[in-house]
Amino acid sequence: MPIYTPTVGEVVRDLAHRDFSGKPVEGVYMDTLAKLVYLRPLAGGCEWTTKPECVQPLPTPRFITVQHPSRPRVADVA
Repeated sequence: MPIYTPTVGEVVRDLAHRDFSGKPVEGVYMDTLAKLVYLRPLAGGCEWTTKPECVQPLPTPRFITVQHPSRPRVADVA
């Protein structure tokens, strides 16, 4: 099965993360970096990462306007 590559701002399902009812969490695709997909909550907030093979499109595509795709956070290098 090929890996799905979403568009910035597209709402996708993260099959690796589940909500309290056991359903896959939906998030806004922000970027792919270092073989990890960065998603952000629909209402905004801190992004999380998942593996590309865990990202699935919604049956009916939805998009959220992203003014500036965020740069994924990295640990400070000392």
